[in-house]
Amino acid sequence: MYRTLLGIVGCLMGALFLVGMTFSASVEEEADFRFVNGTEPRNLDPHLATGEPEGRVLLNIFEGLMRLDAKTLRPIGGVAKNHELSEDETRYTFHLRDNARWSDGRPVTAHDFVYSWKRILDPKIGGQYAYILHGIVDARAFNTFGGYVKALRGEIREALTQLIAKSPDGASARDWQKLLADTHAHSALEQTKDSVIAKRLAQREGRLSRAELEDALRRFLEQAKELERRHQAALRHFGKDRGIYAPDDHTFVVELEAPLPYFLEITTFYPTLPVPRWVVEAPGNANDWFLPRKIVTNGAFTFKSWKVNDRIRLEKSQSYWARDETRSNVIDLFPSDSVTTALNLYLTGQVDWLPKEYPEDLAPRLKQRSDFYAVPGMVVYFYRLNCSRPPFNDKRVREAINLAIDRTVITRSVLGRGELPAYHLVPPGMPGYQPPKSGIRFDVERARRLLAEAGHADGKGLPEIGILYNTFEAHKKIAEVIADQLKRHLNLKVSAYNQEWQSYLATVRDGNYDMARAGWIGDYRDPNTFLDMWVTNGGNNETGFASPEYDLLVRAAGNIPGYLERREAILRVVHDREATAKLIEAASGAESPARRQARAKLRLALLGEAERMLVNEEFPIVPIYFYVNSGMLSPKVKGLYPMLEMPDGSKVPNLQAHHPLYAVEKQD
Repeated sequence: MYRTLLGIVGCLMGALFLVGMTFSASVEEEADFRFVNGTEPRNLDPHLATGEPEGRVLLNIFEGLMRLDAKTLRPIGGVAKNHELSEDETRYTFHLRDNARWSDGRPVTAHDFVYSWKRILDPKIGGQYAYILHGIVDARAFNTFGGYVKALRGEIREALTQLIAKSPDGASARDWQKLLADTHAHSALEQTKDSVIAKRLAQREGRLSRAELEDALRRFLEQAKELERRHQAALRHFGKDRGIYAPDDHTFVVELEAPLPYFLEITTFYPTLPVPRWVVEAPGNANDWFLPRKIVTNGAFTFKSWKVNDRIRLEKSQSYWARDETRSNVIDLFPSDSVTTALNLYLTGQVDWLPKEYPEDLAPRLKQRSDFYAVPGMVVYFYRLNCSRPPFNDKRVREAINLAIDRTVITRSVLGRGELPAYHLVPPGMPGYQPPKSGIRFDVERARRLLAEAGHADGKGLPEIGILYNTFEAHKKIAEVIADQLKRHLNLKVSAYNQEWQSYLATVRDGNYDMARAGWIGDYRDPNTFLDMWVTNGGNNETGFASPEYDLLVRAAGNIPGYLERREAILRVVHDREATAKLIEAASGAESPARRQARAKLRLALLGEAERMLVNEEFPIVPIYFYVNSGMLSPKVKGLYPMLEMPDGSKVPNLQAHHPLYAVEKQD
């Protein structure tokens, strides 16, 4: 039975009064626009951030080469006033504005972007989004090849040497593949052009003689030399005269390995934002340069204050090149892990916008309000499975978990906002993309058979499984429903437990979990934003899942011209060999508009094959549902668009729920 809104307000009025007193006493003036931002940000370094609460702050205090138009979410000029694209669509030349300024008055230059993009790619930083720039010439070599060289000369060499020593008569293909998987050798050798290495990496039957093992070791070390050569070349040239570079203060050049249709969208995203080198590298600033008392920014707003458990305050920047377009002088972002508190902040007028943060059981009643909105979202809710330790190192167990969950119960009975059950990873709405047929469904009988095949009939022999979620009431409800279903359907021992946001992120990144709740908002309108995160050792993978076949598909999709010569390797791992072969044939040959169109089709087909592996063969994740972007918005607020307004007058859903704050104002 649904509680009335009036009843909720009445029950919590005392608590809200105290909250309101705290908020009112903590600031000197009322903000022009106020909203709930969810949990407290983990940190506000653009190159280390990974979450939506961080993104909402960063994208408004910093500005990239491009920014998003508030009405259409199309990339428009940011720090760059314009740009040129080469005929083959692999070279962007950005021309920066003369009047782009940092908040301390310094000019924003192309050298700031060179520094910042090299910084996120620096493996010492550990940026989880570094891979988003791997489509740039030499970026992958700059970011990863040094680590691969160390692995080939260290762990991989040692493991192979030990295998040779204990295998005078050679080793089975099974032992060989185990060595490759345990050492992630496929990743280190993925760039090889040595046909013998490629053949060895693919060998899954028979035996390798001692001589073949010794030859593999020799070839691996030769590959290390080649990777070191390319890594050293990248260190010398990347950021200077290749990949990215600044011919002068106001020109920034980006060279891509292959055309990327979503590249301009990447330049609006927070991992590509510039940061002030003189602040970041100042003595004593390494871990807190982004705090209000130190930070220097270049966006529409400055970072005025951050009072934990109170609010983040942004103020209109007086040095921003388009400050006349900024509609609000002061904006407050309120943290809240309680959806009930968040809703009542809105109902009592303390905030003007409430995105998503309200009790799920009130959704039917809230939908009746004129200030409520709900539109489709380019967001998937899912669980990570820890593939690096039992029981989820067995993909039969992973598949069984997927099959034992009735997603319709969650979307209809727990959520009720129009969410769609998710049986694959990539949400609907990706231009030109056809998702594969999924092997995920609700099938308890098959799930039980799979557990029995894995040696765990009726759940026997399995340890208690923990479901980790970040503190939030809706996550708690979903975790409890899933725990109950797994207990009833598979007789598993399951417990749900929570951690606050920062601890949760650290636990997941450290791999100290069994199942962990997650959500992913598309960074750009392309399936790649949901699929490239699962490559081996990907910064946002965090499952331990590693598949050289999957890596090949995703990387080939990102660089079609560079992988056309690896036709046979690609055809070995795809499901539809005939169709893929035809696409490869059409994409091969001299550069032309027809060839570029064929390569675009091949790119999407390879991404579809990659998703097929996730939802039909490997199951490192458990998709649960596709979001509806919903919330409550005061009718006095203008410039925030749940429905985007296209130049032709049509309206389309704001799939990514991006809302540039420079356009937002509250009118009396």
